[in-house]
Amino acid sequence: MHEYLIEQFDQFAGITMRINIIYNMLFMQEHDLSFAHLNSLFFIHRAGCAKIHTLAEHLGVTKAAVSQMVDRLVDLGLVSREEDPIDRRSKLICLSETGENLVQEAIRTRRQWVPNLTASLTEDQVRQACRIFEILNEKLKHIEEGLHPEI
Repeated sequence: MHEYLIEQFDQFAGITMRINIIYNMLFMQEHDLSFAHLNSLFFIHRAGCAKIHTLAEHLGVTKAAVSQMVDRLVDLGLVSREEDPIDRRSKLICLSETGENLVQEAIRTRRQWVPNLTASLTEDQVRQACRIFEILNEKLKHIEEGLHPEI
C-alpha cells in the first residue's frame, strides 16, 4: 500500500509542478523576468531581506553575478539595497512595495488552476482532501525546515 501511495503522490507532485511551471513561465514572460529574477524575489520574500552572499549561495552563482542581477531588480523598482544594521559594511536586499506586490501577483497567477480543481470535488471529497492536506502540510513543514534552516 505504501508503494501505491508513493506512486500517487509522485504523480500529484509531478502534475502540480508542471502546471506551476507553466504559470510561472507565462508570468515571467509577461513581466520580462528571468527564472533567476523570480526565484530571487521569492527568496527575498520568504527571508524578509537577504545579503548578496546568501542570495548567491541560494542561486548557486557568484556574488558578482547576483550583484549585477540585483542592479536590474533595483532599476525595475522591485528591490532596494539597505544598510545592514548589524554590519554596516554589507547591504541587505529587500523587496520594495512594488516587488512585494509583484510576488503576490505571481502567487495568485500560479494558483489560478486551484479553484477549477476544488470546484470539481464533492463536499465529501473536499472534507477528505482537507484532512489529508492538513496532515501532509504539517509533515512537509518539518522536511522544509531541515532543508532551509536559515529561512
